[in-house]
Amino acid sequence: MANISMKRVAVLLCLAFAVVAGASASSAAAPLSDDERAAFRWLDHVTGALPPEKEREWWQIGGTQHGLFGKRYSIAFCGYAAAALGLRGGATERIAAGRMLGNCITRYIRRDVWAYAMSKDYWGGKPWAPDPCYRENIMYTGHLLQLLALYETLTGDMRYWKEGFDFVWRDGRTVHYDVQKLLDVTVSQMREGRSGGIACEPGLVFFPCNNHPHIARALFARLGHGDGWTADARRWETWALAHFRKPLLGGGALNLVYHVKSGIFYPRGHNGLDGWSLLWYEPWAAERRTALDLWRAAAERIDWHALETAPDARKGGFSCCDPADVPPIATVTFLAAAARACDDPATAERLERIAARSLVRRDGMLWLDVGRDWRIGATANYIISLAEADGFRFREIVR
Repeated sequence: MANISMKRVAVLLCLAFAVVAGASASSAAAPLSDDERAAFRWLDHVTGALPPEKEREWWQIGGTQHGLFGKRYSIAFCGYAAAALGLRGGATERIAAGRMLGNCITRYIRRDVWAYAMSKDYWGGKPWAPDPCYRENIMYTGHLLQLLALYETLTGDMRYWKEGFDFVWRDGRTVHYDVQKLLDVTVSQMREGRSGGIACEPGLVFFPCNNHPHIARALFARLGHGDGWTADARRWETWALAHFRKPLLGGGALNLVYHVKSGIFYPRGHNGLDGWSLLWYEPWAAERRTALDLWRAAAERIDWHALETAPDARKGGFSCCDPADVPPIATVTFLAAAARACDDPATAERLERIAARSLVRRDGMLWLDVGRDWRIGATANYIISLAEADGFRFREIVR
């Protein structure tokens, strides 16, 4: 205790008070519904230690891990869903959610999840290899930061600051990180470019992936770890809102991607990208009405015919105008959660009814019976919409 500053003690006391207050408030709130409890059991099942046959059944997904809904996304979405239910519930649910988030972090730093980053067309030939976090790759590091921040929020455990974690490559080389180092390499990149955004794939900046480090920043600030990059968040937000909106070729409310070297946007949107973006922009937006206005624009562009005709299709359409090969069910669940977050229950209910066609209730659990590559991520996003339907909002813990 001698090494803990009085400021840190004050923060810890405030957090302890907040936990007690949260327990009191949750006791007055509606308990988790039967569907939420079934979803919670499913999350506990798929994120925990599974026997080999069950591991293959659930997690043999994503192929080379280069595409959408690779393991990194499915693991992260499970963690966010667990946090939503845990924070909506009582003390028992918070403890369980903390355990699930710990399991998600353990899964997330396994080599099979991040090895794609060491391929030749990504960063395998760079001097910093096999470090998957040093440059770009915010589609990995952003989610890791948010998982770490939610874990500490729910548990108070600072092991990832103190002990850190290792990335172990095939030849035995080890790259050690802790939370501070991960924050440092993230913030340094925000300050390098003119936009304040960090690339996902080499040289490509996406709106949705850049939300996650800013949510983590805000959570860590509330936990007493300082907030030295609020200005960086505002710089990115200002630039992104000025440049990503209103795709020339339609398809959604936000441009799909920005190519840094050429300074050119791919002038087409996608309903699923809108859902992903606004679900995670709303919690940290400087002005919530900005996110709500963006959602209204996104909702007007929803292709209801495509979503309602075959929501659990194993593959989506793929063309020059729709370059994201995403099945409708993934788009449906992203949009449903975003609609809830942005106070549009009518749209959310319509989307949830579509998703419910694919629901399975078995062995006391609930999940969406869709293609293997998509079912974990789609189910996790559906669970987030369940928690939000009963009043939970990430913004309440982020802002």
